[in-house]
Amino acid sequence: MQNPLTLMVRRLISDSNAHSGFRVVIAMTCTFIPAIFDLDIGLFEQSNLAISLSLCLGVMASAIVEVDENTKDRQKFIATVIACFFIAASSVELLLPYPLFFAIGLGTSSFAFMMLASLGMHYSKIGFGAILIAIYTMIGHRDNVAWFEQPLLLAIGVLWYGLFAIFWSHFSPNRTIREQLAQLFYAISRYQHQKSDLFDAQKGNSRKAITETRQKLAQLNISIMVRLESSRDMIRGQYRANNHQRELSLLNQYYLVAEQIHERISASQYLYSQLEHTFGRSQILEGFHQLFLQLSDDCHMLGASINDKKQYQHSRRLKWTIHALSDQLYLLKQKLQLFDNNQEAMQALQAIYDNLEGIDCLLVSLEDIHKLHKSGHSDPIIVDNEPQLKNSFLKSIHDAYLQKTGVYKHAVRISLSLVFAYLIQVQFQLHNGFWILSTVLFVCQPSFSETRKRLVLRSFGTLLGILMCFPAFILIENIPVQIVLMILSAFLFINYVRTNYGLAVIFITLFVMFLTNLLAHSGVDVLYERIYETIIGCVLSAIAISVIYPDWQFKRFPAMVNGLLLNSSRYFKQIAQQYQFGRSESMVFRQTRFASFKADAGLTTAWQSMLFEPSSKQHLKQEMYGLVNRCDALNCYMAALSSHRHKIETHQDLAILQRLFDSTAEQILYTYRPELKQTAIDKIEIESFESYKQGLSDESKLIVEQLRLIAFTAMDIQVLLQQIESKVSD
Repeated sequence: MQNPLTLMVRRLISDSNAHSGFRVVIAMTCTFIPAIFDLDIGLFEQSNLAISLSLCLGVMASAIVEVDENTKDRQKFIATVIACFFIAASSVELLLPYPLFFAIGLGTSSFAFMMLASLGMHYSKIGFGAILIAIYTMIGHRDNVAWFEQPLLLAIGVLWYGLFAIFWSHFSPNRTIREQLAQLFYAISRYQHQKSDLFDAQKGNSRKAITETRQKLAQLNISIMVRLESSRDMIRGQYRANNHQRELSLLNQYYLVAEQIHERISASQYLYSQLEHTFGRSQILEGFHQLFLQLSDDCHMLGASINDKKQYQHSRRLKWTIHALSDQLYLLKQKLQLFDNNQEAMQALQAIYDNLEGIDCLLVSLEDIHKLHKSGHSDPIIVDNEPQLKNSFLKSIHDAYLQKTGVYKHAVRISLSLVFAYLIQVQFQLHNGFWILSTVLFVCQPSFSETRKRLVLRSFGTLLGILMCFPAFILIENIPVQIVLMILSAFLFINYVRTNYGLAVIFITLFVMFLTNLLAHSGVDVLYERIYETIIGCVLSAIAISVIYPDWQFKRFPAMVNGLLLNSSRYFKQIAQQYQFGRSESMVFRQTRFASFKADAGLTTAWQSMLFEPSSKQHLKQEMYGLVNRCDALNCYMAALSSHRHKIETHQDLAILQRLFDSTAEQILYTYRPELKQTAIDKIEIESFESYKQGLSDESKLIVEQLRLIAFTAMDIQVLLQQIESKVSD
């Protein structure tokens, strides 16, 4: 058994957040070479300590906006960052002595930088970083120093960190991908562990408990989709740089298997309450409960193996459980045949077992893939090369303005808030009022729920950070010790910013406090100002998100539901084709499946955000709740249909199933395009699906039952949408 110290070292070696923190520590330490060796740098009039601190600010800003990309794209990113940062910092230095022109420049540049998000996520980070560097320039501004010194030093700091990050990544180019895949399998593990409750004797025996479990599963699905999308984008980026990496080929195989496992664990077959009613007295459901738990454990072990670059070992215990449960199912089936009772429930239970056995086979295949990889064999990398439409910056701004997109609304909100924060600073002559602007930038988010969360975390984090500064400033006057503590704060901030924002705020507060104290020797007196400046910034953010283009979730729900139904309809059609032509994991199918699950996760996220909004803005709360549950159920029923997809060999079964597939597809279409129902040719009525089971094989009967569940769920969604539209119109 490993001791705590060994476990800590192992985490530091394998955790990408810790790696990023160490990278920042080394880069920041190097920026103090001018101060340590007292170098004579004739270009700058500032002291060596001030030069080092400005370089340090550039490193921090670059680390905050850093992206995980291949070397070629990272070089372009660094060049763009340096250009934007230099322009932003120079504008501050030149306009700061003229408040009116500075306010105008702050508003227009903030709007332009935030609108960069319309070009993509990477550009969004650049825009955020440019505004942040402008605020950092206000921290280091000196009237007796040439205007170009601060912008140039910040740009050099950004360049140094960017080059150092490229050098660092050469030693382990796929580290971030491995960690993302590890986190993906951890999320899948948590999902399976939660789903095991549906077969638990205590937690799965009531409709209320089942509903609560389904809600938790929908929330866990959000995390899985975030990890899937992130992993896919990283693999795609590395593929563009070098498509002949053996390790990347292996990681891509892990990703493809993760997609299939996610579909299988999302599958919902039959009604779980009926399974409990039918088999509750036997021990068979407990066997499924244990199988889910063991699959969860194996997925977690797989994630750890990927993260540590070790070979995954398939669990012998899992193999035994699979075979034991198969034997129990066979005995139960023989017993039920004697009484000719509940054959449909038995078939559903067998389908659930087949699905879980499919997950086990996927895990076994990964063990074989790893062995082939070690022997030198690697499969070609298949990535989803989606076409990306590249518009000009002005065209993107124009389109965003006409469509009033979320990016445009947030850009207006941030720019007006920052200008108002600056006017408060000027009006009340706050010497260090930049803290108000910094608070607004970090707290004000595109949605009310995110702003509310950030507001609480920022307030408490800043307060705790300031309280920690009091004894530090009083007891520690030694400059080298303060520098060490500042760099340590930067390490802890980078280490926690992705996982625990509340803790990260404490450490970024300490970092900025130590830095301003080293620059201006402000001491304890400035700490009191920070408290009320933070409060002012939080209040401004709350007002901005509530007044300037408020984007309440209930307004977005109808469009989001229609988008989900459109993607679900495409997913369903892809599944139907594979029952006719055979199973395939083609790129088109995977993209369609991904879009459907992403839309489902987006709808759940919107519902969660709605719960954080003011009660007066939570319109049609019950109807929205019902919509979210039914849309998630629709996607899960389709996932079950997809998990068992195979070519139907019997012509008679295929002919009947094709008609039922067509009728179900039309019902899904009517859900978001009800006007088409008047002109469409009548198909088989949904209520008569049951009558088509006669003469079909057991496998086909299960397909009919799954189609019936999908069709009725789509009808429920249609009714709910009609109720919402009628109440909105009233």
